[in-house]
Amino acid sequence: MRILKLVTLVVALSISFYGDDAIVKLNVEPNHSTIGFVVPIAGGITKVRGKFMDFQLYMDYDDTDFVKSKVRFVIQAKSIDTGISDRDDHLRSKDFFDVEKYPEIVFEGTSIEQIGEAYELHGNLTMHGVTKAVEIPFRANKLGKSEIAISFEWKLNRKDFGVGVGFKHTSIKNFIGDNIGVEVDFWTRKAKVKGD
Repeated sequence: MRILKLVTLVVALSISFYGDDAIVKLNVEPNHSTIGFVVPIAGGITKVRGKFMDFQLYMDYDDTDFVKSKVRFVIQAKSIDTGISDRDDHLRSKDFFDVEKYPEIVFEGTSIEQIGEAYELHGNLTMHGVTKAVEIPFRANKLGKSEIAISFEWKLNRKDFGVGVGFKHTSIKNFIGDNIGVEVDFWTRKAKVKGD
């Protein structure tokens, strides 16, 4: 009888700590999600737009309390695409992202804060071998039972992460702007498990 009570207690504790049915593992829907960027050029008289083609978002989504959700996303730096292959190769080089040495850009979320009807994502962004704490405001366009859609427009200073700090244009000083606009849309789906 004592053993039975002990087993019952262990099962009950396991359910209370690990059996939260509210948590749903979500992955990004790649065909309808985008990680884009906008770079001001020559003092802002023009811009270069691009995106990363290979990325993944992982989310432990709490559909009863969104701010308790956990998020992580990983970008393959070599997948950068601005529409011009020579420029993309240069961006992959040691002058900028140095993708051979730093193949991934990673965001590890630490918390989500609700601010009115909007939210703020707190976490650590690692790029080009540099990790910095960041706060990213975003909108939740949909919070469903097993899917969400979020979007944000944000700015980061590339020099904070050592990207392109040594590059000098042949004739125009400060040719590439420091503050890069980041435009992200994520639509997620329930993660597949083996046997599904």
